[in-house]
Amino acid sequence: MQKIVSLCLGMMLTFLSIVHAQQPGQKPAENGSLYGKLVDATTNAPVEYASVALLRAADSSVATGMLSKPNGDFNFPEIPLGKYIMKVNFIGYGTVYKTISITGKNNSVDIGNIKLSANVRSLAGVEIVSEKPSFQMAIDKRVFNVDKNISNVGGTATDVLKQVPSVNVDIDGNVSVRNGSPTIFVDGRPTTLTLDQIPADAIASVEVVTNPSAKYDAEGVSGILNIVLKKNRKAGINGQVTGGLSSIGGGNVGADLNIRREKYNLSLSYNLRSRQGNARSHLFRKNIGADTTTFLDQYNEGENGRRFQFGRVGFDWFMDNRNTFTIAQGIMAGDFKDNSDLTLYDLDANRNQVRYGTGIDNSNHNFRNYSTQIGYKHTFAKQGHELTADFNYNYATSKDNSDYSLQYYSLGHQPIDSPNIPQARYGRGAGNTTYITGQIDYVNPLTENSKIEAGLRTTTRKFNNELTTMGRDFTTGRDVLDSSLSNDYRYSETINAAYASYSGTIGNFGYQGGLRAEQSFYDGETRVLSKSSYKIDYPISFFPSLFLSQKFKGDHELQLNYSRRVRRPWFRDLLPNLEYTAQSANRGNPALRPEFTNSFELSYLKDFNRKHNVLVSLYFRNTEKAITDFYTDTTLNINGQDQKVVLSYPVNANTRNAYGAEFTVRNQIMKGWDITTNLNLAQQKINAGNLQSNLTNQGFIWFGKVNSNTKLPWNTTLQLTGNYESKQILPQGERAAQYSADVALRREFLKKKNLVVSLALNDIFNTDRNLSFTNTAFSEQERYRKRATRELRLNVSYRFGKMDTKERKNGKKQDQQENNQGEF
Repeated sequence: MQKIVSLCLGMMLTFLSIVHAQQPGQKPAENGSLYGKLVDATTNAPVEYASVALLRAADSSVATGMLSKPNGDFNFPEIPLGKYIMKVNFIGYGTVYKTISITGKNNSVDIGNIKLSANVRSLAGVEIVSEKPSFQMAIDKRVFNVDKNISNVGGTATDVLKQVPSVNVDIDGNVSVRNGSPTIFVDGRPTTLTLDQIPADAIASVEVVTNPSAKYDAEGVSGILNIVLKKNRKAGINGQVTGGLSSIGGGNVGADLNIRREKYNLSLSYNLRSRQGNARSHLFRKNIGADTTTFLDQYNEGENGRRFQFGRVGFDWFMDNRNTFTIAQGIMAGDFKDNSDLTLYDLDANRNQVRYGTGIDNSNHNFRNYSTQIGYKHTFAKQGHELTADFNYNYATSKDNSDYSLQYYSLGHQPIDSPNIPQARYGRGAGNTTYITGQIDYVNPLTENSKIEAGLRTTTRKFNNELTTMGRDFTTGRDVLDSSLSNDYRYSETINAAYASYSGTIGNFGYQGGLRAEQSFYDGETRVLSKSSYKIDYPISFFPSLFLSQKFKGDHELQLNYSRRVRRPWFRDLLPNLEYTAQSANRGNPALRPEFTNSFELSYLKDFNRKHNVLVSLYFRNTEKAITDFYTDTTLNINGQDQKVVLSYPVNANTRNAYGAEFTVRNQIMKGWDITTNLNLAQQKINAGNLQSNLTNQGFIWFGKVNSNTKLPWNTTLQLTGNYESKQILPQGERAAQYSADVALRREFLKKKNLVVSLALNDIFNTDRNLSFTNTAFSEQERYRKRATRELRLNVSYRFGKMDTKERKNGKKQDQQENNQGEF
């Protein structure tokens, strides 16, 4: 602990010395300096090439002048002491005059950001319409703008990520990037929300960071997915209302309201989404005994329901041109229902039915999540020089109820209690989660071609979970505690981190190097009948990163990068709670340890006349102590009865190696029609010889995505999307290939195109499902699961807005006063 504290103190002292060093130095008594920045009053965008003249106050003669830089900056480094009038003018903006006094005591003046207001008369009748490109490339990430994606409307973040290149989402909502598990961020910070809890309509873009720099958390084997939520800061009062219906039941409604004044911005949003649908699964297993072979044929048929509510209020206070304070409060709620009828058949060696059983397997889950975000940002006079501080607090509660029963019958439909006695049990549980994050980031451009970044971060997570399962004792008719399916668990973790990086350019060559240090502490305790606990303090681990890029003539670029990553066990990976259904069970593993990955990537980007973009990436990942699922045959005592089951739980294998190539191509076939294609090819090998002699598996896998957007007449857009994922390699088997296709149509109405109607059909051919094969020493298992995925969604949205005429009049009046003041 002393090491991390010393490291943090050292970084803070370094930061303070840098800030002090950046203060303008003392000038000779006879000269001074003046600097500032020009920004658009409405958008806060820099205003470049505007005329900035410095007039002598005595006679209005011109002392000096310049044009603002592309970033809006201007500066006069050596000017005589005295009084001046600064005149700023540019086509399309009103002229601004400022009185300046440079004295011996105040010889270095930062005039701050000067806001230029549009000249309404000169801009009348001009309309500028632009759209963000579908994806953008940075040195350490790719940004996919998804706010215009039609098929996502009325869905969740799960639907959004299914459309993003490089990303795969399975039927259970598990996300992978290049066959590995990424870390999910929301607005650059960790979150307790799941993907199904984030409305698609609230997402502006998704940042895919396949090889994160030292600035980012080291967590996540295959990088980071940062979900960027929409933020409305338009002047005046504006917003949007939405509503939609689904063919499988349920619908969605939402509303957003934004109020922007000169000094503050207030935003309110609310979304409600509900879905109903059916679900089914089939398990077929071959049980290999010492002297006989039997089979199990099991079916689950039922329905599920999902209901989510998402509310948020945010407040931005623009304290002055250099300081901004932000606070936001979010409230989320979710209610889940999964009910199914259970039917299973016991078969002999010749696959003839011997007996059958029927029952129910029902569960209900709900959560409430409360999140508070506080942020502060200070921008220095120099462009890009800034300090930010963030504090995030998340608190969530949950409740879980389950009911299970199973009765066997003879083929003559008579109830029997041999060899398996009837089962009846119910579970009642509750839990809470606290997630606190504090972070400070500092960025300082040392020159126009170089900058340093540094930061400190601390994260604390606490989980409390309690589940009581009562099973029926049929000999007494009473319900008794089933300790094998109950738990009382406490878990906490703390991660402290510090990072520093330096980046720069030499001509067309760019580089960025960084180092991140992280230290983590884990405590776990379970209390059911007997008490057991563990405590792990990991020493400081270092995570270096290096990024190199070379731009060539003809709009093409080559990038090479490296980073070291870690995947720490998640709460449910460590939770020893046993989940049991018929003759299958799974649990967590408190002995699980983090896995570490060295990741290398070489990328090439080529742009052809801004109509065709090609991105090719070659990558290699080597993972030590790889976390994977392990299946074993075991016997559990359930309700006093021994049950032979296949038990799965996470373990640390020796290594996992993956290397592959990814291709992302965007083609503008013609005006109004573009196609984005993504193809990933990889070879993967898992070595788990530490778990079982000669236990290894390897294979070639690939997946592809195609997204076509076509602008049709009458303000209509057509979108087609297709996904294919080949089989996945598991240590003891494989998961079968899967594919799906979506189509969506969107049309804009009214003069301002602020009424939008969209119609989307997801999973056109109803092919999205999960099929896996698992082999152990005593069993061969095939498992199929399917949910209602073919869905027709109709959505309507209406945007409204009103500029603040009072603010515009005040601004115009102020301009006139300044103009009058400047006339001599």
